Amino acid sequence: MQLTYNNYLRGTGSGDTWHVNIEPPDGPVKNYFEETLTSMEYVYSNKTGKIQLLYSGGLDSEFVARVLMHLKMDFEVVIIRLTRPNDVDYNAHDTKYAFEFCNKHNIKPIVYDLDFMKFIDSGRHRQIAESVECCAVAIPTTLHVVEQLDGFTLMGNDPPYLRYEKDKDAWYLEELQYIHSLIRYYEKFNLQGCPFLLSYRPEQMLSFLLDPDIQKLGNNLLPGKTGSNSTKSHAFNRGSGFNMDVYDFVTKNRLKFTGYEEIFRSECMEHPNLKVFKEEFRQKWNGEYLEYFPDAVKRLSVNLN
Repeated sequence: MQLTYNNYLRGTGSGDTWHVNIEPPDGPVKNYFEETLTSMEYVYSNKTGKIQLLYSGGLDSEFVARVLMHLKMDFEVVIIRLTRPNDVDYNAHDTKYAFEFCNKHNIKPIVYDLDFMKFIDSGRHRQIAESVECCAVAIPTTLHVVEQLDGFTLMGNDPPYLRYEKDKDAWYLEELQYIHSLIRYYEKFNLQGCPFLLSYRPEQMLSFLLDPDIQKLGNNLLPGKTGSNSTKSHAFNRGSGFNMDVYDFVTKNRLKFTGYEEIFRSECMEHPNLKVFKEEFRQKWNGEYLEYFPDAVKRLSVNLN
């Protein structure tokens, strides 16, 4: 199965030469929830092996879990614990949401315990990053776990993302090289799964951009915001009835985490195999593709009529 439908979303180059090609859908689109259902049905019918959802604790992976449940599809939840000797897991502040969701819905997750610093010491983390030119510390760990699993892995990883550029007072569709290193690794090592489920088809991409709240955001009608993380749940909830939480960076009732906050604040980052990310990898592999939001919407809407 292709990692994005008909390879409509393709990254090329690296660093300063990084570029992303995004093809438009062939016709009209429904709302984002409906288009995600269609993508999930397609992926499920073409999967090889049992579905294993990597659930970090964030809203993206929760949305994928809810879609699977809505469609009454069989799946397993995998929760990665970044462990450390004689202390709380590094990512406990993030995975607590995944465990709470599983408990609420009577799901028994597969818990994958990974001694994080032992993994870093082994050099495998760095080796994975170098193999696909990845500058993000969080990505190689996930890819390592995927390699150990025996099913068809799903990630709630990459709904379309909008970024505000203050100096231009404008919003842009963003595609980052390090996120696409997931696809590169799946391709390079023939891993079975779908790491970009939430942007799997061009209809999903466009339907997200056309969501009423995302339209307000991208057209600069929601002052004070700097990204789409605090708005995307409105697209998730529209038509689904999921009533999911919304990330709130003002009251901080629910924040978006990477799971690596404790690691980034710790002495771990002085380890040579982690220090190299800041001192070397980010300098050469931190590619960014930005497309002005109104232009992206116009270009991707070309076949709507």
